[in-house]
Amino acid sequence: MLNRRNFIKSFSAAAISPHFINYFQFIDSKKSLKASLSPGAIGIRCTAKELLDYAIKFKFSAISPPLRELIQFKESDKMAYLEKMKENEILFDSGGLPIDFRTTESKFKEGYDFLVENINSIVSLNVSSLVTWIMPTHKTLTYMRNFEQHRTRLNKVATVLEDSGLKLGLEYVGPKTLMARDKYPFLHSINGLKELIKSIEKNNVGYLLDSYHTYCAEDKNEDLDFLKAEDIISVQLNDGVLGRTIATQMDLERELPGDTGIIDLENFLNLIRNKGYNGAVSVEPFNKGLNKMEVKAKLKRVRASLSRFGV
Repeated sequence: MLNRRNFIKSFSAAAISPHFINYFQFIDSKKSLKASLSPGAIGIRCTAKELLDYAIKFKFSAISPPLRELIQFKESDKMAYLEKMKENEILFDSGGLPIDFRTTESKFKEGYDFLVENINSIVSLNVSSLVTWIMPTHKTLTYMRNFEQHRTRLNKVATVLEDSGLKLGLEYVGPKTLMARDKYPFLHSINGLKELIKSIEKNNVGYLLDSYHTYCAEDKNEDLDFLKAEDIISVQLNDGVLGRTIATQMDLERELPGDTGIIDLENFLNLIRNKGYNGAVSVEPFNKGLNKMEVKAKLKRVRASLSRFGV
């Protein structure tokens, strides 16, 4: 999956809480939200096999699939991996869309061809969806030109996924501080993304929702009320940074759920639950302090942050 931290850098000059819950008592069910482990989002580099072992040990119910590694597995290794997931009741969260659709046509074609070439392998892994984010600015494209580029390219991507029974999840990026990054602004709210998804004209395109972006975009419950369970592809739960207003929060500096209480995460999750969503919930804090922690301590800390909210 393309990493937004690296993406932004390539285009620009992004204390442990005492309120731990005993997450080992966490019991998942078919109706529960699924605690998902996305290693890159918390500064962990690991193999696919290590990732699954971490998820089992720390009681995660889903993992973000490292697609490029998994599609290289021998058939016997793949089947053994999937069987181990099944035995431990672990599912795949959405995979990262392996396409750079934001820049040149040649870059887009390179990623698109990779997707087409490997779509059957992705399907064979029981991965049901791919997700990506929409940058809220562009260096050279005006809003309408950028919108049209997104519409046409993402329509092509969604068609490939639709033909194979997969969904595409799109995430808007809300921090207002990011809007000054480039010359031309682009969509950065749920309603802006709703317009783009409608224009793509594919029934398999939905939303990756992040509490942090919802907060920074100042989206309210009524703005998200149109969503149905099937519209929500995946969910990320993050908190804001102390000492900053909504207008001064930074895209690549966040906190784990509940660490500051700046964002009303109970309200966010209640809305998600009331819509009937029972899929994966991960964290993506881009937090330097967390990234420096020893792996096992980090995983315990992340799992506890989700358990704090019943995930």
